[in-house]
Amino acid sequence: MDTIAATSKGASLASPKIVKNSKGAIVPSSQMAHIAYGCEHMGAMFEIARNKTVSAYNRILQTIHEKPSVIAQTYNTGSEVVSLRPMYLCLQCPNIMTEAERDKHVDEKRHVFAAESREGNIYCGDCQDFIYDPDLEAKRLQKGKKRKFEDTTTTDEHKLIINNSTFLPCRAIGLRGLYNMGQTCFMSVILQTLMHNPFIRNFYLSEGHKAQADCEREACVSCALDEIFVEFHSAEKTEGFGAVNMLMSSWLAGEALAGYQQQDAHEYMQFMLNTLHLQNGGSPDSEDCSCIIHQTFSGKLSSTVTCDNCRNTTTALDPYMDLSLDVRNLPKKRKLEGSSGNDVHLDLRDCLDRFTGREKLGAAEYTCRNCDGGQNAIKQLSIKRLPPVLSIHLKRFEHTKSTSSKIETKVSFPLMLDLYPYTTEFRSMQPKASKTTTTNHNINSPAHSLQYELSAVIVHKGKLDSGHYVNYSREGDDWFAFDDSKVVLVSEAEVLAAEAYLLFYMIRSLEV
Repeated sequence: MDTIAATSKGASLASPKIVKNSKGAIVPSSQMAHIAYGCEHMGAMFEIARNKTVSAYNRILQTIHEKPSVIAQTYNTGSEVVSLRPMYLCLQCPNIMTEAERDKHVDEKRHVFAAESREGNIYCGDCQDFIYDPDLEAKRLQKGKKRKFEDTTTTDEHKLIINNSTFLPCRAIGLRGLYNMGQTCFMSVILQTLMHNPFIRNFYLSEGHKAQADCEREACVSCALDEIFVEFHSAEKTEGFGAVNMLMSSWLAGEALAGYQQQDAHEYMQFMLNTLHLQNGGSPDSEDCSCIIHQTFSGKLSSTVTCDNCRNTTTALDPYMDLSLDVRNLPKKRKLEGSSGNDVHLDLRDCLDRFTGREKLGAAEYTCRNCDGGQNAIKQLSIKRLPPVLSIHLKRFEHTKSTSSKIETKVSFPLMLDLYPYTTEFRSMQPKASKTTTTNHNINSPAHSLQYELSAVIVHKGKLDSGHYVNYSREGDDWFAFDDSKVVLVSEAEVLAAEAYLLFYMIRSLEV
């Protein structure tokens, strides 16, 4: 069988072409392709190689309906074993596959069409669903029923199928901007981060939150977020979305947010996580809450204080939703290569080292129970429990009684971050010392590795009182910049060069 090239799945951000149907109603051209063919991808396939496609499908139908044992023999290398599950015959090459092999075949070969072995129904790997194509359906019925297409399906029935089919376009994958409704970029960047978080997305798209019609709250932030998820993943629209309900719900749920003044994105993220926690069945008193927010973002820090005099150690566990890291000049600062002046370059791991390093406490800061008085001591933080998604806040805004300023220190951050060196387990194995130690970042043992992958970056551009927020989020293997309603494909290099304010790292794999 000749190999037929198929168009690849894409996320076009250009506005769809507009045409009118026979009644004068405006219909997107991609939906017209869906009406004329099984889906827009089959339409593209027919434009490229209609005769080859039909011919290949005829041969598959011949195999399915006249020599079904060939399928079993091909897959089981000659032994006639009946498969309890349907197999899939590629429409673009001779491969016969299981369901899992079919999906892998789509990713590796970009052969997106396959016919299932029982009835010959067509599956589109880009749509990730079976499709109804009038031309190929006619061939299937002619082969399987020995009757013509016109004898089995009337014109009215054909219209009924089209009008009642759910069209889920492949471009409806959440790549859509949010309109700025008056200095609301702080809100947009946090919403985009949640929209592209697979844990949160799966929760809402699987109806984890009550339908808006069933929710009893007058202004529900979770309902407003659910509305955005539905809008982004069900409608083929590429223009910006006005999150009016989210803005109004945020104003009503958080009085400090009311008004059109610029807000801090980190504070809005804390507001969102706390509000969503309470509105999705979370308990206000439980540290081990099982709501989707805690399952995704919540971890625990271990804080140990050791008395210099009696060596007594006390340990406390504290929950966290994000880690706030100092970006002021560190003791071991590094100047940027080729730079002049006092430009300082920090690595994210320098900040984590400082966060989990040993800190000296004076007698005025610590009272030992054993010694019954103030004593010098050593305090150290470590990560007792990591969440699936770790949120990191770089403390760029410094506030005093008289002034507020922004810290412009450049902080580099990696695509892959091993967090094991900052855990309680790792710290417990380190030699005790009173001085701050530097973590060895070159720990390559797979048994002692907790790999997290960068998933989103929020940047604050400009000055403290006149800045603007931009979001970089990863979708699949691609990075996109979300600047209010503008969405642009960007490179990894641009993301890694950004002056990050908030970073989101996602665990690379979850143990089953």
